[in-house]
Amino acid sequence: MGSLENTSLQTTEKLSEENKTPQLISDETAKTLSTVLQCGVAPVIGIVGVVFNTFSIIVLLKHGLHKCSNILLISLAFMDISFLIGYNSIPNLLYSVQGGGRFMYSESVSEFLYAMYLVFLVMDYSFGLSALCVPMLITIERLIAVFMPLKFGQIITPTRTWTVIGAIVVFWLATMTYTCFWYKFEYVFDDNLNRSVGLILKSDLFYKDFHAIPLFIEILFSIKVPPLITVVGCVAIIVKVKITSRKRSKMTSSKVASTSKTTQTLLTVCMAYLFMCLIVAIPSYLPKHLSAYSLTTDNATNMAIIIYKIMNIIVSINSSWNFLVYVGLNKNFRDTFKDIMSQKGCQNKKTLT
Repeated sequence: MGSLENTSLQTTEKLSEENKTPQLISDETAKTLSTVLQCGVAPVIGIVGVVFNTFSIIVLLKHGLHKCSNILLISLAFMDISFLIGYNSIPNLLYSVQGGGRFMYSESVSEFLYAMYLVFLVMDYSFGLSALCVPMLITIERLIAVFMPLKFGQIITPTRTWTVIGAIVVFWLATMTYTCFWYKFEYVFDDNLNRSVGLILKSDLFYKDFHAIPLFIEILFSIKVPPLITVVGCVAIIVKVKITSRKRSKMTSSKVASTSKTTQTLLTVCMAYLFMCLIVAIPSYLPKHLSAYSLTTDNATNMAIIIYKIMNIIVSINSSWNFLVYVGLNKNFRDTFKDIMSQKGCQNKKTLT
């Protein structure tokens, strides 16, 4: 999630030189690295991720939505697509990279870009944060499937699954939409450029809410809870499956599969998610000038900016590779994907002939 850092940094509020934190890397180096990461690496990952997640949705829809696990995976793919599009939005690149913290266009065009900037910003954060909650739901669904298989169909239903997913999305959409009112658009004359430019500044509401911002940050970082539930749940599932497998192997002479393909696939998705969370959590243990980067930061160091962008790229990778997990571990998914691609190939041949 990385649109809001530009609105927090690209303001006219500048600290005096003597109060600035010493920079570990120069402004020029930071600008070059930032441009490469934001305009090169991130978009490539984003395009690949959107394609892969689209394939996942097509295959899972082919399998049907009667299984709650399919609903969860389709929802995750849709959230990942929305996050990747929001993070790599063109208005964000035009403002933060091409314009250097300004919209360098006419007032009407700049206002339109600002409006779209906010739309993509909400997509970035709300769907990105929603996606981080889905592995927790997957874990809970598998816990009930493993520990209460006879009551699973009564407890976990498609309607309840959609309801929980919808509630999570609505919560984060409402939360992040509200933060958009912390910013305002102004079209002002820039003496250095000798022309008028569009700026994104802090609004009066931001300063009114300033006392409540720490509480909002706590809500935002309550996202730490889902990984904890996921890791505890995954451990419990693995232990339960091992115990059940040993009991069955004693009762029969033949080997018994330790986990179903569905459970194995879903656990792998959760494990990949936990690995991403572990890496992304590392900056929180670094000194403040390397990791203090939030919605309210106006003076983040160059190193903090680069580390933040790297963390966002790691999140983007996590939002892009689930398709490979499905193809590698689930034969039904792999066969369905092959059938779809072969049908497309046949249709293309018929069109050419």
